[in-house]
Amino acid sequence: MNKIKKYLGIFIAVFLITAIGYSIYEQMNKEPMSAKSKRIPCQKKTTTFEKIIKPQFVLEAQKLLKDGQYTLESSMKKSVYAKSKLFDYISLNQIDQMTIDTINKNIIQENNNDNKLFIKYYIYENDIKDPGKKTKKSKLYAGYLVYEFILNKKLVYKIQTDFMDFQGKDISNRINCVFKSFLTIR
Repeated sequence: MNKIKKYLGIFIAVFLITAIGYSIYEQMNKEPMSAKSKRIPCQKKTTTFEKIIKPQFVLEAQKLLKDGQYTLESSMKKSVYAKSKLFDYISLNQIDQMTIDTINKNIIQENNNDNKLFIKYYIYENDIKDPGKKTKKSKLYAGYLVYEFILNKKLVYKIQTDFMDFQGKDISNRINCVFKSFLTIR
C-alpha cells in the first residue's frame, strides 16, 4: 500500500510538471496577437483595424443598413505640416457619394423605420512632415478612413483602413472593404 501511494505521488508530480511545462511551451510559441484585421481578403490589402464594441447590436445595425435606414455624417482632417494635396484631387462630397453608392449596393429593401443606424466617418490625410512620424513606414500611406457604426447612441462597430494613393484613387475600394467588413460580422 505504501508503494502504491509513493508511485501515485510520483506519477501526479510528473504529470503536473509535464502539464505546466507544456503550457509554458505553448505560450512561448504562440503567434503574437495583432490588432490588425485580416478576417476577410480586402482587409489584407492595406493596414486595417476593426473592433466590435457591442456585438449584441450588430445584427440589428446590419439590418438597418440593408433596409436603407441610416444617417451619415462625415468630416476630414487635412495635413498640417505638409502641404495638403489629397483634397486637390478628391472632395469630401465625392467621398460621401462613394459611401452612399456603396451603401446603396447593399440595400436589400427599403423599409421605413423610426430607428436609424448612424454612420459617422472621417478621412485623415497622412501628414508626412509631422515631426511625430519617425519611421519610413509611417510615411508610406496616403491617409486612412475611420468609420463608426452607432445604434441608439452606442458605438457598435469601428473600423480604420489605410488608403495608399496620394490622389485618393483607391478610396472607393477601401470604402467597399469597410462595408463588406461590417456586413460579414457574424
